[in-house]
Amino acid sequence: MRHYFPRALSAVLTFTAAVVWITVGVSGQSSDLPTTASGDWPSYGGDLGNTRYSPLDQIDASNFNELEVAWRFKTDNLGPDPEFKLEGTPLVANGILYA
Repeated sequence: MRHYFPRALSAVLTFTAAVVWITVGVSGQSSDLPTTASGDWPSYGGDLGNTRYSPLDQIDASNFNELEVAWRFKTDNLGPDPEFKLEGTPLVANGILYA
C-alpha cells in the first residue's frame, strides 16, 4: 500500500505543474495574434482559433437583396482540361485579398 501513495502524489504534482505552466503560458501570450477584428482574414478559418467569424456589418438583412456580383474568376485560360475542383483559401491582410 505504501507504494501507491508516492506515485499518486507524483502524478498530482505533475498534473498541477502542467496546468500552472499552461495557464501562465496562455495568459502571457502577446495580444498581436492574428484576428478578424480589423476586417482582415489573416489565416485559414479567419483566426488561429478557426472561428470563421468576422465582426464586419456592411451586409445585413436590410441590404442583402441589393448585392451584385463584383467580379468572377474563370478557369478557361488555365489549360485545355476544365478545372472542376479549384480550391483555395483566400486571405485578407491590410485590406488586400490574396487568393
